[in-house]
Amino acid sequence: MIKRTLTYVVTAPTYSASNGGAIFQHGLVDALNQMGERALVWPQPPHRKLFLKQRMHRFMNPPEYKTSPDLNTPIATRRDVGPDTIVVYPEIILGNPLKAKNVVRWLLYPPGVLHPYEFGPDEMFFAAGPMSDLPEVTGGAEELYLWKINRAYRNENRPNRDGVCYMVRKGHAKPRIPETEAPDAIQIDKKSQEEIAEIFNQSKVLYAYDEATMYSQFAALTGCLSIVIPGMHKSRADWVASHELGRYGVAYGLDDLQHARDTQHLLADMLAEKEIKSLETVERFVELTKRRFA
Repeated sequence: MIKRTLTYVVTAPTYSASNGGAIFQHGLVDALNQMGERALVWPQPPHRKLFLKQRMHRFMNPPEYKTSPDLNTPIATRRDVGPDTIVVYPEIILGNPLKAKNVVRWLLYPPGVLHPYEFGPDEMFFAAGPMSDLPEVTGGAEELYLWKINRAYRNENRPNRDGVCYMVRKGHAKPRIPETEAPDAIQIDKKSQEEIAEIFNQSKVLYAYDEATMYSQFAALTGCLSIVIPGMHKSRADWVASHELGRYGVAYGLDDLQHARDTQHLLADMLAEKEIKSLETVERFVELTKRRFA
């Protein structure tokens, strides 16, 4: 029996170096193309318009859609979605708006925590990590992630570090701690990578309300003390069990500071190893999707 040649269409928001989901989604398209597969990106509406468009049963290409010049991410058209296409949706897309025959659901964040979800009966599931999985629905999703160290984040060993910075992102529902309410505390949400790297190198501490953001690791790489504000997990052990990158260099709560200091020097090697393993998850993704849909 001759196997079909499959095309991968990955729905993704406009590319942004500060959006972890977009980095993963565009990165998947690039990695697939680098491996010799045919992969395209389908423009996903901006987040603020996403649910309105879905309620209206539309999934239109948003204006001013951006891709990265450093990635091989050609844009798909409606003609690219056919019986030999695998469409990859994130968890926030409701249903199957492209009416694809072959659907992969990529869980980048725990479904239902921030937004509703609606999955089809015959979807194939992958998760960016245990924290994003919903085992009672997926049966235990295979891992698929595209970790990559941003080279802007390095320790410049500046003297006289001072002050506090913080990030909210998906932790907006958590009560604020006094340290981040101080007048001189710097919120880094929506700042550029270069601005954030500069702030990390001049600050003593980063407080992250978002428990899954890579900026916690980036801060630690610069020598900034990196602290996650707990809330989703009972303990550090529970958090690390679902967020492996938290093993080194990051404190889970204010009583975990010594661990962050003692293991900060181990973080860079762990992240480099993760970069290599992430490509292995893409290879496994190709193997499993071809076995299922080809």
